[in-house]
Amino acid sequence: MQDLIEEIKQLISAHIDLGGADLSKFGPEGKIFGESGLGLDSLDAVELITLLQRKYGITIQNMHEGRAIFHNLGTLAQYIEENRKK
Repeated sequence: MQDLIEEIKQLISAHIDLGGADLSKFGPEGKIFGESGLGLDSLDAVELITLLQRKYGITIQNMHEGRAIFHNLGTLAQYIEENRKK
């Protein structure tokens, strides 16, 4: 799963402006949204979801489900691992 987390971090850094945040410091428990994490906002969320749908073929059904999935890098990687289209 660590390889997938690194892949997600590379995807984020390549396509989303992180305002200088250092992704190398973020592990599985690293928060994706909010000031205590990567600092992504709702517009970034839309872009990230689109990127993940294209790359992994995943879908996120609703906002409630999305909050749990995007809690941190580990929960996101776990969801991708369990739901991606191979």
